[in-house]
Amino acid sequence: QLVVKIVNHGDACEVRGLRFELGERRSRHGPPWYTCLVRGPGGIQTVKESTAYDSFIGWLAQQTPQSLREQFPGADIPTVDELRGTLQALALQQATQLYSSEKYGSALAAGVTARLSTGAQMANSHRDYCGIGLAINGSIFVMAEVQDGYLETTLRTWATADEFKAWLAVQSDFAQSGFDPATGLLDAWLQGNQRITRQRLNDFVAAGGNEGTGRKDQAQGAKQKRKKGRI
Repeated sequence: QLVVKIVNHGDACEVRGLRFELGERRSRHGPPWYTCLVRGPGGIQTVKESTAYDSFIGWLAQQTPQSLREQFPGADIPTVDELRGTLQALALQQATQLYSSEKYGSALAAGVTARLSTGAQMANSHRDYCGIGLAINGSIFVMAEVQDGYLETTLRTWATADEFKAWLAVQSDFAQSGFDPATGLLDAWLQGNQRITRQRLNDFVAAGGNEGTGRKDQAQGAKQKRKKGRI
């Protein structure tokens, strides 16, 4: 996932003699394809021909430094720790350029707190994983992972509006991106994946109903899900 995330930004990634880059697709449309090359005594050789995301991820997960060294004698293949460390450093460098570190501030935090206090939820609504959402459950403010449009896995709670507002005011897009070492690095698939952002918060405050589809039946669905343990 780290490899794909870095390459998707258009940056070829080379760690010692191992190189990953965007590959040639079979058609103009559709998601990116990926390829892997190795630099050895005989020059640059192709390790994995250009292939689609699922195929590439599946292949890469089965590779080991030892198997690549045996396949390409003399090539300067990095260890797993060297590869992971370099990829994380590159991902952090990209993230600092993509995500602002400007704090959300007290005004936006107050607006979000007020909207949540009406019972509105900030949650994307579509199939499967929907990122991170915010809601109020009774008097408790909740941040949770969202699945199928409903807040399911609670990540953090705040007992009062003032506590939540104070926390949100000092957050930023970078702090919430999952890339910030100060807040704990997340799995590469979760990083930047439907996280809390200033844009989402502003849209939520400006909206007249739940974030997402805004369908009238969403509120009723939420009530039914609460009975099953969802928020």
